[in-house]
Amino acid sequence: MTNDWTNLILDYHNSVRSKIAFGIERNHTGKLPTAKNMYELTWDCELEKLAEKIAENDDYDLESIHPHSANVDHRSHCANFELDYHMVFGKSLKKWNYEVRDFGQTSSKNLYSDDSLEHFANMAHGKNTKVGCSYYRKGRAVTFACVYEITSRAPEWNQPIYELGPKCEKNADCTTYEGSKCDMLCVKPKRNLFGKERFPQAKKSEDVELKKSSTLLLTSAPSLNFFTA
Repeated sequence: MTNDWTNLILDYHNSVRSKIAFGIERNHTGKLPTAKNMYELTWDCELEKLAEKIAENDDYDLESIHPHSANVDHRSHCANFELDYHMVFGKSLKKWNYEVRDFGQTSSKNLYSDDSLEHFANMAHGKNTKVGCSYYRKGRAVTFACVYEITSRAPEWNQPIYELGPKCEKNADCTTYEGSKCDMLCVKPKRNLFGKERFPQAKKSEDVELKKSSTLLLTSAPSLNFFTA
């Protein structure tokens, strides 16, 4: 995977999760409810390697990757086609995301109780903090896979896909993982070699910046295609 592709894939996931948190992600009818404790995803190279193995093997036992979960999509193209993000990966991501628009989340408690929402549930699982994706090409066929790291198996049958409630406004609103920050989505702290918490440098950690960041995202987020249907 090129850096450009990984960034686009990661942006797509976090765009979906942001729209859910803000209450503007479409359901089959109306909008999905807002999300409390919706965490930002970061790219994980080990999950990318696992996704590559899954993509290369049609018979890969997905049960064996517990507690992780995976989305897999197979596509065929014209001969000698040029591998392109929008032609291959973008279409798969959109297909997974649009399951909720096509079939609808009808549970008032936001429970995962419909197999047709499986791929969307993996993308939108609130406790998930890492993702890694890869692909395998053979002739006209491309298999694209994403693996999600979660604290317990997702989606869990008859359990919430994500926690219902208002999106985070301050750090104290992010309670799933100790020491989390709020920057539109909740951000789980990483640990350095000395066991101390650290956050990406690009993140604003001060609560006073959060409303400003939220307003900016809602008014101008072209890189995330925030309002794209």
